[in-house]
Parts: sequence; C-alpha cells; structure tokens
Amino acid sequence: MSTAPLSKADLRRQVRERLRAVPAEELSEWSQQIVQRLMARGDFWARPGTVSLFGGLRNEPDLITALLPWLRSRGWKTALFAMEGVELHAYEVTGDHDLERGSLGVWVPVISRCRPIPPEELTLILVPGLAFSHTDGARLGRGGGFYDRFLDLPAVKAARLGLCFEAQVLQEIPREPHDACVPTLITEQKERSWPAV
Repeated sequence: MSTAPLSKADLRRQVRERLRAVPAEELSEWSQQIVQRLMARGDFWARPGTVSLFGGLRNEPDLITALLPWLRSRGWKTALFAMEGVELHAYEVTGDHDLERGSLGVWVPVISRCRPIPPEELTLILVPGLAFSHTDGARLGRGGGFYDRFLDLPAVKAARLGLCFEAQVLQEIPREPHDACVPTLITEQKERSWPAV
C-alpha cells in the first residue's frame, strides 16, 4: 500500500518539529560550521560584488555575527531584504547597527539609514529555506512566497546559494512552477550541486 506524499504544510510542520528538538548550542555549532564552509570557498569571494544575507531566526544559520564583517573586510557590499507589501527589497547594511528585528523575527535593514540596492546589482543571493530537496535543490519556504517572487524578477541575475542545516534536507519537496530552486546547497556537513535551474 503506497502512502500519499506529504503536503508542503505537513513538511513544514515536520521540519519545524525536527529543529525544535535540537539544542540551541548544537544549532549554534552547526551555524559556525556553515559559515566556515562558506569562507573556505575562495572561488565565491575572489571578485567582490554585492551579496544578500539573511538571518535572525533560531532555526537559520547566523550569517550576521561573523560572515557579514568578514565579507565587508574583503570588499563585498552586504545586503538584507525588507518586506514591503508582498515584495522583498534589498538594502545595503554595513554591520549589525544597521539591523533591527522585523515583524516575523528576522533581521531586516533599518531603511532610514540604508541605501536601497536594485535587484540587478546583486551578484550572489544566499537563499534561506525551511527545507531543501536532496535530489534537485527545490526549496520549501515558510509559505509567504517572498523569495520565490523576488528570484523570479527578470532583473535578478545573481547566482543563488542555498544555506540550511542538514536536518532541513529532505528527499523530495513538492514543486509548483513558481517555486524557486538553488543550484548549490551548503549545510554544516556537506555541499550539494545540481544542474543550473
């Protein structure tokens, strides 16, 4: 007897429960390992550009504490997204003093003191997800579609790199035509790549 595949809502619930069971200290250690893997990829950072970061939730890697200042020291411009209506808009941030907690608990730029960055200026987008597929880089977001809409903009030509904990990697994620995928995914344990999507 075959079982029906889990819905996106079921998968979100499953992944959230899985992450809640992980002690904060372990998540912090995994986060540091992800940042170390990122820093070790010299090919990503050889030519400075503009990279968008994310963070602020307990179940996301911390890219602000160590990675943001490291990137700035290497000549990179760093950006975070603000939600304006149903769209994401990038703003340059130079440090944690340019950030505040948004309504969903994530770090967002303090718009009054940050420069807007047009989508075409981004060269690399570090993409969050509640889960990613092990087989093709399909992304399961938190349900608002913000990243899907942004990544689908014609002006967005930036490379995409997914980041999550290994506990968030699933065998398969149901995909709809508008759902974004990533060609590369880095966790605390390994890096995976798929053909360009």
